[in-house]
Amino acid sequence: MKKNIIIILSIIAIFFSQKSISQDIRFTASAPRVVSIGETFALTYSVNKKGSGFKGPNLENFDVYSGPNKSSSSSIQIINGNIKKSVSNTYTYYIAATKEGNFVISPAHIKIKGKKYKSNSISIKVVKGNNSAQESQNYNRNSSTNNNRLNSTEKQTSNNKDIFLKAYISKKNPYRGEQVIVTYKLYTKLGISNISIDNSNTIPGFWTHNLLKDDNNLQQKEEFINGEKYITAVIRKIALFPLKAGKLNIEPLKLECLAQVRTKQRRQSSDPFFDSFFNDPFFDSYQNVKKILHSNALKINVLPLPDINKPENYSGAVGKFHIKSEIDKKRLKANEAITLKYIISGEGNIDLIDKINLKLPPDFESYEPKITNNIKNTNNGISGTRTFEYVVIPRNKGNYTIEPVKFSYFDVKKKKYVNLSTQQYSIIVDRNEKVNKNITYSGANREDIKYVGSDIRFIKTKPFKLKAINKFFFLSKTYFILIFSPLIIFILILIIWKKQIKRNKNTVLIRNKKATKTARKRLNKANSYLKKNDDENFYNEISQALWGYLKDKFNIPLSELSIDSINNALSNKNVNQDIIDKFINTLNKCEFARFAPGDKTQKMENIYKKALEIISKTERELK
Repeated sequence: MKKNIIIILSIIAIFFSQKSISQDIRFTASAPRVVSIGETFALTYSVNKKGSGFKGPNLENFDVYSGPNKSSSSSIQIINGNIKKSVSNTYTYYIAATKEGNFVISPAHIKIKGKKYKSNSISIKVVKGNNSAQESQNYNRNSSTNNNRLNSTEKQTSNNKDIFLKAYISKKNPYRGEQVIVTYKLYTKLGISNISIDNSNTIPGFWTHNLLKDDNNLQQKEEFINGEKYITAVIRKIALFPLKAGKLNIEPLKLECLAQVRTKQRRQSSDPFFDSFFNDPFFDSYQNVKKILHSNALKINVLPLPDINKPENYSGAVGKFHIKSEIDKKRLKANEAITLKYIISGEGNIDLIDKINLKLPPDFESYEPKITNNIKNTNNGISGTRTFEYVVIPRNKGNYTIEPVKFSYFDVKKKKYVNLSTQQYSIIVDRNEKVNKNITYSGANREDIKYVGSDIRFIKTKPFKLKAINKFFFLSKTYFILIFSPLIIFILILIIWKKQIKRNKNTVLIRNKKATKTARKRLNKANSYLKKNDDENFYNEISQALWGYLKDKFNIPLSELSIDSINNALSNKNVNQDIIDKFINTLNKCEFARFAPGDKTQKMENIYKKALEIISKTERELK
């Protein structure tokens, strides 16, 4: 009886101790209650115990720029000789709202000592413009229970007039194929940095050409609008060529940057002197805030080209052009080559001129032309030359004429078609006496035909192979080897096939073996994007190579894939801690590199080298 009482008391003690431990665990989420569309803010999850398997919330209504970014801190307090240690782990997302409305961010989940915990959910109101600043202050003022003597920080957010992006178009009613210049201009009264332009948006219905090759060197100017001074810069200038007639839309351009926003430190006390002193602008500070800007949309009404007096040889050129021709020789022998060039120069859609109407005599053989461009960017758009270089070979002697090439284009200023023509060439082709005797070709005369080789065959001088008498292939060793070898080969193939089926059933083992191969394929693909300077696809492939390698190598489900699960998996395999830290550091650098300032090409090369190196080192450690 006494023994049973002791067991019951022990169970009760364990129950209450577990309950007290669970009550000591605090897993909370925090974020601003009111934000504006496009405003970047921090969503933070804090837990006072060491956990693993952090699973974030569903953020489908928000743009996620980075996260979860893990950080930890610890502190020790000594009170009356008692030592108290506290630990704080935080997981931070940097996100921005994409549309107006009231949204609820679902709880996050984490495991602590094998038990799952979830945070509180958060309600966020997303408003247009900068009403969020005033509503946030009203919310904090109504819900605050602190004493008026406490300090508070009021963030002075910028409004839409402090920084904005505007698009201009040179002509709203162009002809199909006519060159139109679209200029995107940035206006700001704030200090900005890390400008990033979204290059993923295409412009349907247009052929485009970038007029600003060096986007990093922006020319800044000062302009006054309604008496207020702005720093302006043309961030993008493109030449558009409408490919069809009708009403076409140009979607807004998206730009991201870091803007320096002033924050004011407010101190409330009962002394008016101290209030006015500490509220002086001298004590204001600045904070970098991510801004997402969108330009205005543009609408164009594209006019069709007139059908009246349209030339038969018209190929779609619109602008103002000239054409000239060059030939390297006018007299030559049969089967020798002529180089014939046609050079089109001027302003307009010169890149879209893909062919010219060249007519040659029947006895001339020609090849596909070599096309070279020399395009220049000017304030009025693109201009330059397009050269068609033909290699022409006359096969028979005689006197020939190469007819002039006719070229037509539509002149926008004159609003009519203009016909141009090159000069005519007279070619004299002589008979070629130096013909290779081992080559035949068809000519106009019988004496041009040459005989090939000789009709006399030499007697073979090699010795004959002798065979022994009374030796037969039947029932010989070779005979039995050939008879039974198919059966042996069939048995071996059957054994290997069964082993392969058994191995294929073990999907975990297959993914483990193919992890390195798959990662290297993605790295090779990332290297191709590096050469193209395509940073968005490059970072996507690098990230998938690193995360996919770890997922396949350790069979970690996608839902549980995190920095903690990776750290635990590598540690359990006794991987060197220095390599683990470098692997995690490479993952973090890959996430932040696209938003960090500096030379993007240099950053991409460094990230690629580090990713390749850390996967190789990790693979060697695991063998």
